[in-house]
Amino acid sequence: MQTRRPDPNPSALSRRSAIAVGAATLLASGVFRQGLGVITLAVTARLLTPEDFGIIAYFLIATALLEMLQRQIGMVLIRLENVTVGHLDTVFSFQVIFGIMTAALFWAARPLVALMDIPALLELLPVLSALALVIAIRSPRFLLFERGLRFGYAAGEETFSRIIYSIVVITLAWFWRDYWAIVIATFVGQAMRGVWTFAIAPMVPRISLSQWRDSLSFSSWSIGAQLAQFLSANAPQLIIGSALGLADAGLFRIGTRLVNVVTHQLFAPILRVVYPGLADLSRKTNQRKEGFRTLNAGFLAILLPVSVGLALVAHDVILVGLGWKWLPATQVVWILAPLYALGSIQANVRSAVYIEGSTHVLFFRNMILLVIVCALMWVGVQYNFSGALYAAGAASVAGLLMTLIIAKRFGDGGFFEPLTVGWRSFLACAVMTVAVLTVEVTLRSGEHVPRILVVGLTKVAVGVVVYTSTHILLWFMAGRPKGFETTVFSLVGRLWNHLSRQMA
Repeated sequence: MQTRRPDPNPSALSRRSAIAVGAATLLASGVFRQGLGVITLAVTARLLTPEDFGIIAYFLIATALLEMLQRQIGMVLIRLENVTVGHLDTVFSFQVIFGIMTAALFWAARPLVALMDIPALLELLPVLSALALVIAIRSPRFLLFERGLRFGYAAGEETFSRIIYSIVVITLAWFWRDYWAIVIATFVGQAMRGVWTFAIAPMVPRISLSQWRDSLSFSSWSIGAQLAQFLSANAPQLIIGSALGLADAGLFRIGTRLVNVVTHQLFAPILRVVYPGLADLSRKTNQRKEGFRTLNAGFLAILLPVSVGLALVAHDVILVGLGWKWLPATQVVWILAPLYALGSIQANVRSAVYIEGSTHVLFFRNMILLVIVCALMWVGVQYNFSGALYAAGAASVAGLLMTLIIAKRFGDGGFFEPLTVGWRSFLACAVMTVAVLTVEVTLRSGEHVPRILVVGLTKVAVGVVVYTSTHILLWFMAGRPKGFETTVFSLVGRLWNHLSRQMA
């Protein structure tokens, strides 16, 4: 009896339902994975030193760069009207070619890296060369599930690789007590991603460039834009490491890691819904602008309270979860968490630009931003770690303003429309902030860890209740307009009806 393989074609769900269910599935997966990530970070932070995290920051940045560029090669499969076997083979061939090129580049970069006078980085270059090849071997057919708005398999990929990574890194960190635990765990996790994609979406790829025009015309500008965006996002980490030393780089890495857990990494799985969803709307309806506004409001409604909430409890989280040696990372969270949440709208803008096919606009925007970020950080590091943090915050503001300029192409409102659509989220966050600070002043955390934990959990509970109730109240006062809240209540209603039928 043959085993039935999953079909990557769209399911019978309506477009709106498919996007909403996909977002909910990936969000649930993201919450689980980031919860596991926080536990993993807490364990490794207690076993390793700031210098270890300073070294590993370079390795993880290179790994993220490889992943991002490889994914951009395959994004054309989501945008194309019709995908053929030739397109799948061409994308796979480009993945392999790019993997070989980057592996050779890392291997040849030893003289340049030696100038940084960090011996550990030279030891990591052969691993990065091998990792470039591992990341390249993934099934392009797997992306057709996302094209068909079926995101459960993507959630499975993310969750599976995270579980494997956490098991390996905690085990090795316990025995080795150095940064190689994270290196090996990352390598194993990336290999498992490739295994998952071929297991779920098997194919026998051929080396072929028959559809190179379709792939290259989209991918070249897209990869350039993503590369510039990636460098501008990671320039603060790289500049702090080179100018202020590995210890400060490690503190910045831990602080931004915590911020990214509740902004980028929690939100990254949802982003996998955005581009296919907008692409589907663009191909089949004229509702792209409405979808753009709804997604902006949804991102702000989810990410803004979480990031502001993290800033409000950052001291408690770091002290209880990571230990005293990481307390200086608290100021990283205070400054960057709210700004990173606002910057999340740039992912929606990026997806809209891809659909429009004007990726060159994004490329020039990101190149200009890269220059601005480097200039700000160069000035900031002259004033030590605090100055570097303020410079990183200013760079985030610059990125947000440049995103708003491009966003005017996809909306009918004014310059700040991508933010004003979430006005209820901003007001609810303000009320939440007052409530949490009131709890802080009333209870006062002190220095006793059990008491800090209880007070921190109390602040979290108060923040969740106050934000949610205020947001719903504002929605009712506004006349219950169609938007993010409507989608949430619709999903809750369907879930309730489904559970009622199951229990009947």
